[in-house]
Amino acid sequence: MRAPVKEGSSMRTRREDVPSYWLYEAGARPDDALEGDRAVDYCIVGAGLTGLWTAYYLSMARPDAEIAVVEKRMAGYGASGRNAGWLSSEFDGKFEDIAARGGRAGVVSMHHAMNHTFDEVLEVCRAEGIDADQRQGGIIRFAQNRAQLARVRASYEKRCTWGANAGYRWLSGDEVAERVAVDGVLGGYYNEYGARVQPAKMVRQLLDVVRRRGVRVHENTEALRIEPSRVVTVKGTVRAPIVIRAVEAYLVELPGHRRDVFPMQSTVIVTEPIPVELRQQIGWIEAELLADGANAYAAAQLTPDWRVVMGARGINPKYGYGSSLDKEGVTTDRAREHLFEAVTNWFPQLRDLPIADSWCGVLAIPRDWTPSVNFDPALGIASAGGYVGSGVSTTNLAGRTLTDLVTGADTGLTRLPWVGRPLRRWEPEPLRWIGVNAMKRLYRTADVREERGLDRASKLSQLGALVTGR
Repeated sequence: MRAPVKEGSSMRTRREDVPSYWLYEAGARPDDALEGDRAVDYCIVGAGLTGLWTAYYLSMARPDAEIAVVEKRMAGYGASGRNAGWLSSEFDGKFEDIAARGGRAGVVSMHHAMNHTFDEVLEVCRAEGIDADQRQGGIIRFAQNRAQLARVRASYEKRCTWGANAGYRWLSGDEVAERVAVDGVLGGYYNEYGARVQPAKMVRQLLDVVRRRGVRVHENTEALRIEPSRVVTVKGTVRAPIVIRAVEAYLVELPGHRRDVFPMQSTVIVTEPIPVELRQQIGWIEAELLADGANAYAAAQLTPDWRVVMGARGINPKYGYGSSLDKEGVTTDRAREHLFEAVTNWFPQLRDLPIADSWCGVLAIPRDWTPSVNFDPALGIASAGGYVGSGVSTTNLAGRTLTDLVTGADTGLTRLPWVGRPLRRWEPEPLRWIGVNAMKRLYRTADVREERGLDRASKLSQLGALVTGR
């Protein structure tokens, strides 16, 4: 179900034409479809943030090169225009897996690279005049029961142990409540490298920037096959010595890649603005990004007009059997209800606040739950993805790294431990479907038990992580 947006707004396109409130608000419309065959120096498949950041940095590194981007629908149609708008330094990957390639120093190098990436995104937005409602208020990940507190504290201490805690500090329950009056908060940690953004505004304005730099972005141009030195689309073939694959979860639609990632559907809601008389009660004046410590944790941002945008991992996620993909962003009443329960769990005084809109999108989940960047010079094919929901900033690091790889630059970015990681494939069906749905049920049940008074993390959450390798 898709809720209507209030009439009389200044939006520039019809809501039914786009899969998210964000894209509607950004007035997104496709343009410049491919017309026949062409030859270029670099062809990028996918006009989400990975593809556009790569095009941006490539155009600076090789200003005389011809660069083409092909996109099935419109720039930002996938996760880049449907996420919850978290720009952060958080890198979704296991420290142990990163350390297996780069040791403890590799973990620290990834952490520092992500901190720098956060600053880089904001600096490029400033320099290029990108107004995506960005505001740096940091991130607070908090606990509302003893089991959550143990989990959040363990996560914080793990960062300290691995040396990946620059920018982080621990907050008491009172210190969290001074910032944001979350009901029953017991404590949590703060990360200064966090900012809310309107992701569709970011991707659509970045699209304008790369087009001004001479990059041709062909929307409404579906890629049918990606092969060495060419991309076959429905509207012609683009030939290029270097092809860059930046399709995230939509990778499963390309021949031979059905099991490379699994596409996890995630739902987002946006409320009507919080009434003026309730804003002082809640605080939240710095617009911090917020997330709780549940297994199926919820994450939110506050828009400039005081709407709550709430997304979640594990709250009614959907996995289509055989890696089938959601196409239009339509969600269900049950998913909306679960997300609004998270809103009122944090802020009971908002129980009468209407939901203005909802949508869903798909995340690309690698088998080891860790993103990667790869380039095969022999084939001339590069790729990046598997961000597990933290792509708003990680895509920028990917774009800069891909640029260095495909231009032959030997830099610190090309030596980061996520570069060249071997990819494992997911199990065949029905094992994939069984495992994902088992994880969902185990996490949800674990959260119920923890809410009833467990003073430690439920063993069911550990079992859920074991089932899927999380």
